[in-house]
Amino acid sequence: MTTALDRYADMKPRWDYPVVIESHINGIRTKEMNPNTPISYEEIAEDAIRCWEAGAGAIHAHNSSFDLLGEDAYKDYMRTWDSVLAKYPDITWYPTTCNNLRLTGHEHGLEHVPFLSSGANVKIACVDTGLTLFATDVDEEGYLSGPEFGFNYRRIASQMKMLRERAMPMVFGVYEPGHLRHAMHYVNRGLSTPGSMWDFYLIGDYGLTALEPIGTNGMKPSLESLYYYLWMIEEAKVKHPWYISIWGQGALDDTHILRRAIELGGHIKTGLELFYDPDRNPTNLELLQQAQDIAREVGRPIATQQEAKALYKIA
Repeated sequence: MTTALDRYADMKPRWDYPVVIESHINGIRTKEMNPNTPISYEEIAEDAIRCWEAGAGAIHAHNSSFDLLGEDAYKDYMRTWDSVLAKYPDITWYPTTCNNLRLTGHEHGLEHVPFLSSGANVKIACVDTGLTLFATDVDEEGYLSGPEFGFNYRRIASQMKMLRERAMPMVFGVYEPGHLRHAMHYVNRGLSTPGSMWDFYLIGDYGLTALEPIGTNGMKPSLESLYYYLWMIEEAKVKHPWYISIWGQGALDDTHILRRAIELGGHIKTGLELFYDPDRNPTNLELLQQAQDIAREVGRPIATQQEAKALYKIA
């Protein structure tokens, strides 16, 4: 019997839009992980400008501390983005969430977004629809440790209400298949916003932030994982664009996955927030150019920044 995975494996290249390639430039990576990781306000600004000038469809960046909330997080972001916006006031960029472990009461983790929307040209926001364990260490007996990240139903509902009020596109971070099912609940009830997008996390042996190959969460980087997610979103009553982001791949050659995603009409998120291999230290620009080169080999046009804005419905 032919399965959905067989169907996608046999599918001929097809797309109806140029490929958008984003640069996710820092995350919570460190110089220990890759000396090219931008850490200071100036380094983050320089890399954002460098990747924008090289054709990135959008820039995603963290501020200097994941622990800052609300207006404090906004002010910290602006220590980078004042200089970027002075040069490119129309740049497409969006921030991360805040540390869920710092939240109290009715806080939901996106309180900084309205400030950035009003003062920093932010028109897109992340919505991570679930809870995830980040393995970061293993003791001598083999027991794992690491933080817990994500948001509960109440906080996600509050995030979505806020973004709906502002008509801001939502980036659904799909760390696990269950995250997609959670987001699908809202998409199929007409509660997502125009320009929203799926971001399929394909997570390698180094997980999301580990220095050792101890990753335990998410679907592994493979064509089968990609096809499974594509089968899942066939149920969506609202058709949003989809992206892939490949995390912590180590020595895995992921170019065949990037190529297949581009062939099948998907879009690409790349950059040092995602990439980790202890034996390689690329720059954000090199990772962006690698994805651009693959798109050219496939023969699919690369979206201009204006075409990217149109896909996000923020043109």
